[in-house]
Amino acid sequence: MPKNIPSKPLSGREGPAEGRDSGHLRREPRFVKDLPKGLLIKVRIWRLLFPFRWILSTWLWLISQILQGCSGVLWCLHVAIDYARLLCLDYTARPDDVFVCTYPRSGTTWLQMIVYQLTTQGSMDFRHIADVSPWFERAALNKRNFDALPSPRIFKSHLPHIWIPKRRCRYIYLARNGKDVAVSFYSFYKSHFRYKGTFQRFFARFMWGTVVWGSWFYHVSHWWRHRNDPNVLFLKYEDLVRDLEGALHKIIDFCELEIPAERLPVILHNCSFSFMKEHEEKFDFATEYMLEQGFTPGTFLRRGRIGDWSGELSDQEAARFQRKFDHTVGKLGLSFDDGCDAPPRDQHQE
Repeated sequence: MPKNIPSKPLSGREGPAEGRDSGHLRREPRFVKDLPKGLLIKVRIWRLLFPFRWILSTWLWLISQILQGCSGVLWCLHVAIDYARLLCLDYTARPDDVFVCTYPRSGTTWLQMIVYQLTTQGSMDFRHIADVSPWFERAALNKRNFDALPSPRIFKSHLPHIWIPKRRCRYIYLARNGKDVAVSFYSFYKSHFRYKGTFQRFFARFMWGTVVWGSWFYHVSHWWRHRNDPNVLFLKYEDLVRDLEGALHKIIDFCELEIPAERLPVILHNCSFSFMKEHEEKFDFATEYMLEQGFTPGTFLRRGRIGDWSGELSDQEAARFQRKFDHTVGKLGLSFDDGCDAPPRDQHQE
């Protein structure tokens, strides 16, 4: 046996490590010997109580799950009540209102952009497409004031036909091949809902109609039955891909719009995949949700400058902070540079 290898395992805290590199010896951190003995006793007692802690933790977890289920039921009731309020009391239809209706992942945002470009001058100065084409049913939660929108108003909706408000307005329904919808919806689940399951598991849920917004088959078939209603235009996603200009003319005729011939090339360009991909932040659902919750995009990285407080705090506020600092942190010997002349850092996260 080589001399540099011990003939028997080392004992105590210098035994062989069980981590990633068995060539290193496991040693207690140096600070452990300086910890109070009372803390070490508490650690040992905590380890001895593991069976009881596990039982208590399991019971608390079960109680948490029950409460979570109850909160889910209450949340559904609250949404149902708010939607009934929106549908029956708050929403006042206008004759030129246009509902862009789809099952999710069927080209909803694309159709919103098309109708927006056709009914306006096509400016892209909005923060998000929801500013100019709000999601109708989400107004039950965010209390969006539809009366403040200029005509013609464009509403996005994923509601099935049975739940859509029946008013004197127009409905454009866009349907997409369900197999493509399933694949796109799975990608959306992973990117926005943190879904960790396989596609096979998701596809089974999709077929059963237990995904968000329910059954694709029910959704599409019920809108298809109303395709001949005078205020319903039923389109297919595949037709828009193959002949976007032809689809534009159908929408123009259906909405009784007057579009100058010279504007059509601009509208076709603005509704292209490359143009919308270039402005993706204006169409992403995550951006819409952040704006709805009051977040302001582009403000996470500020100035990164020392002494920036001097432009915000009044003399009284600065003095108040300093008094409390001197009585708490300052008396421990810690100090900070209050200088206002230091150059900003290139990158700084606050």
